[in-house]
Amino acid sequence: MGLLITINVLFMIFFFVIAYMSIRYFINQIEKYPRVTFEEVYNSKKLRQKYNIEDNKANPYDYGYNFKEIEYKSGKIQLYGWLIENKEATKTMIISHGRGVNRLASLQYLEMFKNIGLDKEYNFFIPDLRNSGKSDVAKTKMGYCFGQDIFHTMEMLNERFGKNNFTLYGFSQGGMGSAIASKMYVKALRKKGIVIDKLILDSSISNIRKRIKEDAKKRRVPKFIVSVIVRIFNLRVGSHLDKLRLSYLLKRIPTLIIQSKNDKATTYGMLMEEYNELAQNENIKLKVFEKGSHTRIYADPECKDEYVEAVKEFLTN
Repeated sequence: MGLLITINVLFMIFFFVIAYMSIRYFINQIEKYPRVTFEEVYNSKKLRQKYNIEDNKANPYDYGYNFKEIEYKSGKIQLYGWLIENKEATKTMIISHGRGVNRLASLQYLEMFKNIGLDKEYNFFIPDLRNSGKSDVAKTKMGYCFGQDIFHTMEMLNERFGKNNFTLYGFSQGGMGSAIASKMYVKALRKKGIVIDKLILDSSISNIRKRIKEDAKKRRVPKFIVSVIVRIFNLRVGSHLDKLRLSYLLKRIPTLIIQSKNDKATTYGMLMEEYNELAQNENIKLKVFEKGSHTRIYADPECKDEYVEAVKEFLTN
């Protein structure tokens, strides 16, 4: 009998250790990932292709834009970014990258704005959000903390440079962060006289809770562990997890959602579940592509012209 009790106790200890390790591992997968530096991109042909930047291009000047490097804080996190000022422009566009890349991934869109003749209509700011490029290593929490970074970016541009009218253009987790900044910081923005005029969300996470569960299912994580993970993550995001979905965050601000049916990271099906709750809202526009991939719709030659036209029409109407 004593031996049986000992075996059961050891089994329970083993079970809880494995469960604890599984929970910790999966939450780490959700909240953080390796920071990609500029040097890694410059020295890798594969990453340059992923970022869609040519070998001889490394900053906005190479795309015909004068710029200056800005450093600033998001809470205690040190951030960096490129500011491109046009003296006649009254609007400022913040282009926010997604998970596992840095601001170099946004350079290609500067070329797009020049080609469609909107390069003088905006000031541009291209940040390295936390855990990216030159900015501090930190947890991103699937775009939740990107929302904080984008808010502090607008705050900084307002206080230092007098910018108060913004368009937020975000990709993947940067798209979710842009949506979060527009909704969950609205009172703080209003107090500062800051207005978000429009949103463009390319390959954005559409529902963080469902995304966590989908990732867990792919990894065959047991349901009871997933339940614990969701509860813990909800606490990590201030008990706001149920609000971290496009059907809650959008509606008030004119928004263009861009999505590929081939996207394996932020799936078309999950987006459509959110969009169906928004479809009757005239402020929300959806542009779906049959081809292209996650955050690389513009980079696909078969999609490029149609992508450019959709962005131009949205911004000029």
